[in-house]
Amino acid sequence: MSLLTRRKTTTLVIILSAGLILSACNFPGMGATPDLFATSAAQTVAARLTDPGGPGDEGTAEPEPPQIATTEAPPTEEPPTPTPTITLTPTITNTTIPCDRAAFVTDVTIPDGEELQPNESFTKTWRLKNDGSCTWTSSYALIFNSGDSMGGPASQQLTSGTVAPGATMDVSVNLTAPSSPGTYKGYWKLRNGSGVNFGIGTGGTNPFWVEIEVVPNTTTISVPFVSGESGQVTKSGFVFGNRIAGDNIANDSSQAFLSFNISGIPADAVITEVVLDLSDFTETGNPFSGLGALFIFKDDYGGLDDTDFVGSTPSSGRLISWSSTSSLGNLVSDQDVVNALQTKVGSSRFKLRLQFNKQTDSDGSNDYLTFGSPKMEVTYYTP
Repeated sequence: MSLLTRRKTTTLVIILSAGLILSACNFPGMGATPDLFATSAAQTVAARLTDPGGPGDEGTAEPEPPQIATTEAPPTEEPPTPTPTITLTPTITNTTIPCDRAAFVTDVTIPDGEELQPNESFTKTWRLKNDGSCTWTSSYALIFNSGDSMGGPASQQLTSGTVAPGATMDVSVNLTAPSSPGTYKGYWKLRNGSGVNFGIGTGGTNPFWVEIEVVPNTTTISVPFVSGESGQVTKSGFVFGNRIAGDNIANDSSQAFLSFNISGIPADAVITEVVLDLSDFTETGNPFSGLGALFIFKDDYGGLDDTDFVGSTPSSGRLISWSSTSSLGNLVSDQDVVNALQTKVGSSRFKLRLQFNKQTDSDGSNDYLTFGSPKMEVTYYTP
């Protein structure tokens, strides 16, 4: 059989088979769902009918799938990091010179911390520069701003004529040092003809000042101890010449009284320091152990008698306290004693009372201190 005859016979068989399959799909009772196998076969038949074939082919090869041309995208490059743009904001400097502004040059007199006597008169002089754009005239004034006025005026006209911008002038004011020792500082400014105050500094608003230290010439004296006006008074009413504070074997309490002659201190003296020396004493027993702290009080007693004994320990008015014999042996400078003595200046006597916190420890033993000759130094000045 020739090749052509074989091809025709094969084609006919395929067509008949396809027809049988298609007709079977239309039999009653069959669903309408398409037969995937039949559909595939029909497609195969159609493909073969259209395949031109060629000599020597025993079958038809599957066509190559179409090649889809693809374009490969070029590699993505990272965009360059932008260089930040730095914008420089220009600094604007205000070069406008105010109309009225001063600049401190130097202290011509009384530099800061100058030591002066109480109530001493002095003249303070500042050298100032006209650091503004307006001329100072006699309508300008020095004015007190704040702090310690030291007896100065509230205002004082300038008397140096005109002071052009850039020029300097000396501004003076008469003052008086305060009567009490200490540091004092007064602040001052200038005022223009329109009543506007101004001073030194960039804004022309800061004051200039005067600062002094009041340090008086002082006198130090030893005030005499008056033995005949000093002594002890017991709770039981006995008065003795010894200066004893504590209790005895009868548990009778004693208080010591001390008198100092201050008639040598001027009536107008200002007391600055009092040094009390009670180191001349003897100890019997252990008074600090059983009786507690020793206190000293100002006491304006007259002639000693039984009424001068104080039956309790006052909670106020204590000038000094001691808690041991070692502390009692030290010299004492105390402001409370200064204040107490100041109230007696102008009189002839300054009197004190010494007593323990407890009147007795009830142990039936001697526990007391006996004072010999106390000493007192007083420092003062007169205004």
